[in-house]
Amino acid sequence: MKLHVALFVGWSTVAACSAHAAFFTDEEAHNQIRQLKERVFNLEGSGKQQTETIKQQADTIKQQIEIRKQQTREIFDLQAQIETQKDELRRLRGQDEVLAHSLQETEKRQRDSYIDLDTRLRRLDKLEAAVPPRPIKP
Repeated sequence: MKLHVALFVGWSTVAACSAHAAFFTDEEAHNQIRQLKERVFNLEGSGKQQTETIKQQADTIKQQIEIRKQQTREIFDLQAQIETQKDELRRLRGQDEVLAHSLQETEKRQRDSYIDLDTRLRRLDKLEAAVPPRPIKP
């Protein structure tokens, strides 16, 4: 009897599984499979579009990085030129100070020479005034 009960339970289980499988017809299963395939295809397409978009964005970023690198190099070049100009300006200012000092020294020597010449001429004028002129002999 136990064998009959076991067989009955086994057949009931198989029948229940078969009945459960009968809830979906082949057409419905094919429709669901087709829908799943479409979803997968759409997701793959969407993934490809996103990948392409990301690649384009990466390319744009790479171009921007190259532009920034070039701009940075140009800025460093300009900074070097500015430093060179500053050095040249310092050198010229030093040279200007030397020339200004030299001009002041030259003006002072010229003034001293003028005063010395003026002093000598005044002495000569005093000597001429003190000494009477000699008559010229014919």
